[in-house]
Amino acid sequence: MRYTYTLQINKPKAFAVEKFQDEEGIGNWMEGFQRIERISGEPGKVGARSDFFFTMRDKEMKIEETIIEESLPDQIKFAYQSPMAYNEVEVIFEELGPNEVRVISNNYFKFSGGMKWFSWLFKRLFVKQTASNLHGLKNWVESIE
Repeated sequence: MRYTYTLQINKPKAFAVEKFQDEEGIGNWMEGFQRIERISGEPGKVGARSDFFFTMRDKEMKIEETIIEESLPDQIKFAYQSPMAYNEVEVIFEELGPNEVRVISNNYFKFSGGMKWFSWLFKRLFVKQTASNLHGLKNWVESIE
């Protein structure tokens, strides 16, 4: 399953990218986020691995993240692994003007087990979650003076 979600943030590109990378700020925009535990590598660099913990429907969920490409402030690509799926997310930051940046999120999922038979049913939910997270980022970044 593949999809792309795009939105505009009304702040300078450098500021938006800085806040996107701010691990202490993730809880301000990513729904259900609890904490990050480092596994290996230098944070923010290719090869860095971390476990992300979320609370979803009163259950804790762990997703392993690996940075697979990094050329910030323009682009970063993550791989996520969970028992249900493998997911790649490429985030691109395009400067539109001095106080405007377009954020493009390209998403690819490969499902495991029974999920692969029903994944097409859930595409809307995945797009909705991506939209929620990116709008959360937008709202948080734009609220900072």
